[in-house]
Amino acid sequence: MTDHTQNPSPHLSNAEGDVSAYGFDTQELKMLALCRRLFEAMSGQDQQIWAAVYRLAGQQYGGGGAERILGYTVDVIEAMRALRSSPFIYGRDGCACCRNKLTQEERLLIASFHNMRRGKRSRAYVQAMLLVEGRDPARLLVALEMLDFALFEGREAG
Repeated sequence: MTDHTQNPSPHLSNAEGDVSAYGFDTQELKMLALCRRLFEAMSGQDQQIWAAVYRLAGQQYGGGGAERILGYTVDVIEAMRALRSSPFIYGRDGCACCRNKLTQEERLLIASFHNMRRGKRSRAYVQAMLLVEGRDPARLLVALEMLDFALFEGREAG
């Protein structure tokens, strides 16, 4: 397990607090973990991270649903990235000192998903709009809704 308490990394510079303080449920925390691994993989730091992403998705969603959920999660990330001009700051899920911290960007992404899943569309919209820096978040909200639907189908089938 990576630990950089002696040499703090810049990705913790805007940590807002402990993940548990926000009341996110298991599905939302799974999404956070998967997104963090995807951010690492997409940054191109290490091609072996893609294997870890697939393994994590398989552990979280089972062999049958993993690829589908992974695809919808990538859609969420791509929608967000297309709408943002600033870098998305994230914590590393594999890091002992970062795993339980939440950056501002992560909080907005997961809170938007959290509220979308609970039918609180106005809250989800505002959080998504803040995440995409004032741009129209419709593309991101559709991607989040599609991910939620895929997760719901997976729960119904399982």
